[in-house]
Amino acid sequence: MVMRSEAVFVFLFLLITILAVIVLALYLRHRNLQMFHQERMAALEKGTAIPVWHTLAPWSPRVYLLRGLLWSFAGGALVIALLGIAASTRRPLTAESTLYRAQSLAQSARISLDEAKQIVEQDRKAREQGMPSTVALFGLIPLAVGLAYLVFYYAGASRSADQPPPAERP
Repeated sequence: MVMRSEAVFVFLFLLITILAVIVLALYLRHRNLQMFHQERMAALEKGTAIPVWHTLAPWSPRVYLLRGLLWSFAGGALVIALLGIAASTRRPLTAESTLYRAQSLAQSARISLDEAKQIVEQDRKAREQGMPSTVALFGLIPLAVGLAYLVFYYAGASRSADQPPPAERP
């Protein structure tokens, strides 16, 4: 039961953190727009040149290649990391450590050794399960997004190569 309450606490902490980051980002965006508006109004009142809003960098199809590589490598790294965590959480207990735990539990809880062995055996089964390796499938989501970007990039490059160049004007 302790594991569930810790998991709920971690989930709530992450949820509150994500919400705080979103609220902070929206506030900073609003503040930036407000400051730009005040700057424009001051320029209009003084009769000086009106400042121009930040322009985006010129767009290029290579953006899709970059995004595809970033998402793909992040997804692959996530799969590998989750598989590593799943593999490292499975640790079988030795017979000596199981017996030692049962004896110490029997002494501290003042129960029979057979009852303590049953409790330790149930605990051992729960510990050996660890994190399932199927959790690593969550890494396939960003991997698929990255592959979609890469497919779009290469399909767009082949499409533009098939089209003839535009005719020059006389």
